[in-house]
Amino acid sequence: MSNQFSGVWASYEYLDDFCNALTELRGSGFQRLTTISPCPRHEISHALGDPQSPVPFFTLAGMFTGFSIALTIMTFMTLDWILPVSGKPVVSYPIMGPVLFELSVLFSVWFTIISLIGLCVKDNRAHAFPEGKAWKDYRRFTRDRFGVIVPCTQHDLDKVEGILNKFQAEEVNREA
Repeated sequence: MSNQFSGVWASYEYLDDFCNALTELRGSGFQRLTTISPCPRHEISHALGDPQSPVPFFTLAGMFTGFSIALTIMTFMTLDWILPVSGKPVVSYPIMGPVLFELSVLFSVWFTIISLIGLCVKDNRAHAFPEGKAWKDYRRFTRDRFGVIVPCTQHDLDKVEGILNKFQAEEVNREA
């Protein structure tokens, strides 16, 4: 996929207008929207259709991996260095609890961090960003404006621009 951006980006002053524009864009078939906001807002997630992040599944996989590794290592170490004590079981699972818990947490954290980094790199490669002078000079997204970036073909530029202007976009810029 080419990283040359072709599409429209816009800024909004009000959250309601911004969310309405996102809903309309998604209803018109534009699914690959990139949003920028000065603060996290749950309304934006609702307007985007509440996308599910895969990060919790990586965390769960890390927990199972850490638990399995700890259980395997401790069981084999116990069987390798048998210290029989007056009829007690050689492999005692209750005593393994703290180590199992700690390795589960450790691997969960590792898997979470690695998945976050991997998903960020994947997302940055999948989505092209505007490169024009207007984009580089616009600094208000992190202060007080909401923004949306809509990648689209040359044929859809007018349609997207019309939807964005319909909901009182403060500034609409197209790049081809």
